Amino acid sequence: MDLTAIHLLHPLAVALLMLVLMAGAIELGYRVGLRTRRRSGDPEAIAKRDVTLGALLALLGLLLAFTYSFSLSRADLRKEALLTEANALGTAFLRADLASEPARTVLRQALYEYARTRVVDDTDVSATQTFAATVERSEEKQRALWPAVKAVLADDPPGPLANALVQAVTEVLDLHATRVARFTDRLPMVVFWLLVLVTAAALAVAAHNAGLAGHISRTRMGAFAVVLSALIAVIIDFDQPQRGAIVISQAPLARTVTAMADELAAADMRPD
Repeated sequence: MDLTAIHLLHPLAVALLMLVLMAGAIELGYRVGLRTRRRSGDPEAIAKRDVTLGALLALLGLLLAFTYSFSLSRADLRKEALLTEANALGTAFLRADLASEPARTVLRQALYEYARTRVVDDTDVSATQTFAATVERSEEKQRALWPAVKAVLADDPPGPLANALVQAVTEVLDLHATRVARFTDRLPMVVFWLLVLVTAAALAVAAHNAGLAGHISRTRMGAFAVVLSALIAVIIDFDQPQRGAIVISQAPLARTVTAMADELAAADMRPD
């Protein structure tokens, strides 16, 4: 569950960091190109380097498509895991109502307390330590579920209803591991830094060609750098489900928790 430093940065900070890096690559490439032009003055050098630039841009396009697709697919899997868990919690809570008292109330309260820990926000996952504490808090509430199920089975004879309840609670337990795994499944840092390296190299070579020609359009090069920096920031944003511009909504889980709380409150007001 180790979260790398780049994933702890806000996507806007990532975009600014990338923009500074790209601007440095452009300036460095241009200065080297000007120096080469003054020393050699070879007009064929530009044509030779156009081949390198074309290859780098093709590689850059491939890497951008790969990393964007990777991050987007992981974001979709996180959404699916959250919705599946919300449905599983709601189903288990409803089936728990079929059990006999007093085990029924104990199990439903345990499911409610556990469901509350599954709704997380940016402060719960903003650092490795807080993320680990959030998972530990959830697992602590989770440990109360199975004893509550065993208490239900001790009071009620095994049958279709008991089997359905066990299946529902088992699915809730399994989805904890699924959701944690989905959250920690991030873009590998070696791929991210390879993308940054190829992007910087492509911009540096383009600026180098401009230096060999003796002039550069800083507006066009700057616009290209801004677009690339923004795209890289979006790729990282997809990898940060609870912060940034692209946030996975906790509304399905929040609605489930609210429905549980309302049902428990209504049950408390019912006459015996």
